Amino acid sequence: MTDARLRGRQQFLLLAVLFFAPLVAAITLYFFTPEWQPEGRTNYGTLIQPARPLPEHLTLQDAAGEAVPSDVLRGKWSFVYVGGADCDTACADKLYQIRQIRTLLNEKRLRVQRVYLAPDHAAAVAAQAQLAPTHPDLHIFSETDSSRVLVRQFADGAPQADAQALYLLDPLGNWLMLYPAAAESTGILKDIKRLLRVSQIG
Repeated sequence: MTDARLRGRQQFLLLAVLFFAPLVAAITLYFFTPEWQPEGRTNYGTLIQPARPLPEHLTLQDAAGEAVPSDVLRGKWSFVYVGGADCDTACADKLYQIRQIRTLLNEKRLRVQRVYLAPDHAAAVAAQAQLAPTHPDLHIFSETDSSRVLVRQFADGAPQADAQALYLLDPLGNWLMLYPAAAESTGILKDIKRLLRVSQIG
């Protein structure tokens, strides 16, 4: 009986490897080896090459001051907006844009999350009070590390980015795309639809 269970587990693991290996290989080739990408492929946003993994020691808290799981920016595609001391008109417009894009994904919207990264806890509290009524699904976080390692990674990787830039992270926790303030919804939507189509992760 024990041998039968062992064989059953081995067969299950083998099937799992056979199922997931092609997906992992396809994602790896598509995102991390540009030479394998089709010549005619175009991205609306700026593709970060190579994709940049999230900082190893990333610590985030929510507006209530509670620590959030270390994998909160993994498992789903994440549109990250870096907020300021308050959310002004330009900020509100950007958040509305991202909300509309996610809504247009229909059932696939569950694979995408929106994240507002506040500069500090006080700003996160203010953002929660201001934005929760109109953006109930928006995740509002701040970094507990005063060095703001995630914000610095975005700034270091995209020195030309403006205050209204939008950052796209993949479900594996890699910074993949950058969209400037002037990016149009149709282009961003086209990109995320393509990514959701070619990738079964997240």
